[in-house]
Amino acid sequence: MTPRERVVASIRRGPTDALPWQFDMTSAIRAKLRHYYQTEDLLTATGDHLVWTGLGTPRGYVPPAAAPGLYRTEFGAVWRREARDTQIGDWGDLIDYPLKEPSLAGYAFPDGSAPGRADHVPLARQRYPDHFLVVSGPSLFEAAWALCGFENYLAYVMAEPAFVGELTGRLAEFHCAQIAQLAGTNVDAVRLGDDWGFQDRLMVRHETWRRLFRESYRRVFEAVHRVCPFVMLHSCGNITDILPDLIDVGLDVVHPLQPEAMDVERCQREFGRDITFWGGLGCQSTLPLGTPADVRAEVRHRLRLFAGGGYILAPAGAVPTDTPVENVVAIIEEAKGQLGDRA
Repeated sequence: MTPRERVVASIRRGPTDALPWQFDMTSAIRAKLRHYYQTEDLLTATGDHLVWTGLGTPRGYVPPAAAPGLYRTEFGAVWRREARDTQIGDWGDLIDYPLKEPSLAGYAFPDGSAPGRADHVPLARQRYPDHFLVVSGPSLFEAAWALCGFENYLAYVMAEPAFVGELTGRLAEFHCAQIAQLAGTNVDAVRLGDDWGFQDRLMVRHETWRRLFRESYRRVFEAVHRVCPFVMLHSCGNITDILPDLIDVGLDVVHPLQPEAMDVERCQREFGRDITFWGGLGCQSTLPLGTPADVRAEVRHRLRLFAGGGYILAPAGAVPTDTPVENVVAIIEEAKGQLGDRA
């Protein structure tokens, strides 16, 4: 089977010769692995089943100027992403945001239907015909707080629900329009990214999430299913409470299944028939703090638990920078070992 066929088979609970696997890694971990394997081709070295691209800016778009070390998004948010950020990860910091008040008055929303956003996607499909191709980028929660500032936005969720509803609807409209440009590109999935969880619970009340966000997710998920088979959602933290809602509105795959935040066995038992879990290897525990033997044991447990499919073996997020390279290699060897290849 090809990697692409293996991922599709696992999501659909079909017959497969092995469960698929995938690696998110910080820049520092990628550098460690390139040195370990003496290659620049980490896709081959790791056997990763997924390849990535994103939805871009319109044809002819020129990013507004920003100071050195900063970049300004199409929405007007300003982020810092410098070399120092790779010491802990690759995320950077929000420096400035365009909506200083809970109002869209005077704000020029980008046009999701502006042509050219998916021009590069057919080239990615052509380059990786045998891998599962994921387009990532859309978000409702994270895009919103990047427009307002994180703390401000959380306050608006509670105190300004009409504004939050309007902003969420406009973001859904934007994403539906850009997703429509993926029609005919032969992508396998679109992955949204919204971190809804604290370590032990949702960031907002469940009923608030349902009232303000659930139907917008349905709208975006339906747009994805019009252009490709699967919709995925990345959401760190404990999001157990909203898994039934996400399943109901059409989610196929959820990432990253953090074992420090969610009960892996409960998730498989209660939801494993209805949704595919992607992740499950502890990035806050086993990977940075354990031994290679600990990592191998965790990998083997996950492979046994999800033996019937509905699983993509992966770290629960990007492998953190302080992870020993031997622990990453242990995952790779155990994953490949499913096929009799531990080299």
